[in-house]
Amino acid sequence: MTKRSLVTWNAMITGYSSQKEKAKEYARDALLLFRDMVVDLCGEKPNDTTMVCVLSSSSQVGVLESGVCIHGYIEKTICKPENDVYIGTGLVDMYSKCGCLDSALNIFSEMKVKNVLTWTAMATCLAIHGKGKEALELLDAMAVGGVKPNAVTFTSLFSACCHACLEEGLHLFHNMESKFGLEPQIQHYGCVVDLLGRAGHLKEAYEFIAGMPVEPDVILWRSLLSACKIHGDVVLGEKVAKMLLHSQQVKNSVVSYYTGEDYVALSNVFASAERWEDVEMVRKEMKVKKIETKPGASLVQAINHHLLEV
Repeated sequence: MTKRSLVTWNAMITGYSSQKEKAKEYARDALLLFRDMVVDLCGEKPNDTTMVCVLSSSSQVGVLESGVCIHGYIEKTICKPENDVYIGTGLVDMYSKCGCLDSALNIFSEMKVKNVLTWTAMATCLAIHGKGKEALELLDAMAVGGVKPNAVTFTSLFSACCHACLEEGLHLFHNMESKFGLEPQIQHYGCVVDLLGRAGHLKEAYEFIAGMPVEPDVILWRSLLSACKIHGDVVLGEKVAKMLLHSQQVKNSVVSYYTGEDYVALSNVFASAERWEDVEMVRKEMKVKKIETKPGASLVQAINHHLLEV
């Protein structure tokens, strides 16, 4: 294009920042495009919509230096973050995911208007930093502010409860529908299973899954299986693993495909109990069925610290 308008730039930056597949890679592209926009000779300047998308990308990348540069640019050229609920929320989210709890709290406390997205971002921030009780206190503060939590808010609160707040988390789950009018979804059931599993209440977690009004997915069962390995419950771990393997085989029978993840998990359960003959049996079965496992990998993303110094 020989000429680009503000709408053109925003369309591309929004497109990059909203991708689900390879999110970090596309988020970096969004930040590079934002830099190009700022130095472009045509003179199109970013607006509040641009900055909300850029903050989202910065959160995905998780590089604090870039986030601080973006914050400074907003303060100098766009607005005071406390006066814009969307930019303020984006900053809370960005500082949270970059590991700066105090900065996120400062932005949150200075904001004059907060919507449910703002409160949810703050709850997520506290959950990430292990502040379970503080996250639960947000519910009361939300009520005072006249903001009703949504399903995503509860997911963040349950995640916060995973840090030594079992009773509070279960109480929150039981009040979710009766007090707040929200029907629990599969991710909320998963959070409760994780809560019980972390606390070592494996039998309760199994009974909870069995009594769910919705069909449990493999993520719930794998969460329980992981807890069985951690707490050394080989009997229940073997039972859960075999259920997983059976469900996966039924699901994939048409294409004759088997997943190796659950076989490896079962093998690890046996290994934790030093049942080496059973470990060998599982490995042989994997070999017979030609099940391959994906090798472990670590993704390290290096980004120029001066990426957004404009």
